Amino acid sequence: MIFERFAVFTLKVNTKILEFYKYLLRETESLLGQIFFTLCFFILTGILWYAWIIEYPLWLKIGFTAVYLVSSLFCISAIYFILKRKRIRTIANTMEVYTLTDPGAEKFQHLNLKSIALTRVQTSGIFNEVSEKYLYGSYQSFQSLLLLKPVSSRNRLAWKDLSPKSTKHVNRQTLLEFLSQLLIGFETLDNHQMIMLVEHYFILKNPKAVEQHVSTKNISDWRNNDAPYLEEISRLIQKHLKVITS
Repeated sequence: MIFERFAVFTLKVNTKILEFYKYLLRETESLLGQIFFTLCFFILTGILWYAWIIEYPLWLKIGFTAVYLVSSLFCISAIYFILKRKRIRTIANTMEVYTLTDPGAEKFQHLNLKSIALTRVQTSGIFNEVSEKYLYGSYQSFQSLLLLKPVSSRNRLAWKDLSPKSTKHVNRQTLLEFLSQLLIGFETLDNHQMIMLVEHYFILKNPKAVEQHVSTKNISDWRNNDAPYLEEISRLIQKHLKVITS
């Protein structure tokens, strides 16, 4: 019984550590991840130096040295990954273009997705009304979303709708509902594909300009969410679908 509880506790701790690690790797713009792993590296180095100058048993010093080498390799790898990702993002912003050889763009071409049938008037109407409350960005980026064409990270649409539970968080639920109403087949995508699609076309920042991301939990909550504010998204789009154009 004790071993079973210990195993469950270990798995929970491991999951939390992995989630925290992934969160830090995502925080490239705020430099949080880079600062955290750099501090860890210097702290570990200081502890190692202290352990060798103090009269500790030799086996303890050697054991901690092994732990230090593994931990340092982990920190250095994380810092390298963050810097490399930041460099790639900077280059993409400078070029302001994604080519069709971009791996993310190629995956979208193979997804079983297509936009609902919209006329130019309907597309413009939906964009204008959604822009009033839910998002801001260029009309060209919105068209790229409907056509599943690649966009640069600088030209991504910004989802500005805030969660009704906390104004510190962007409302991912309305964003997912918006995409499910616009793109046929969106609901059949797996969680990873949904996240990739959102990350490519949207940037989510709260009022303090902290970038946020869609998680698998957000997707799971959305699939079981029947809140009235999601129906507003559906009504908004359906209203423009009823527009008769010549």
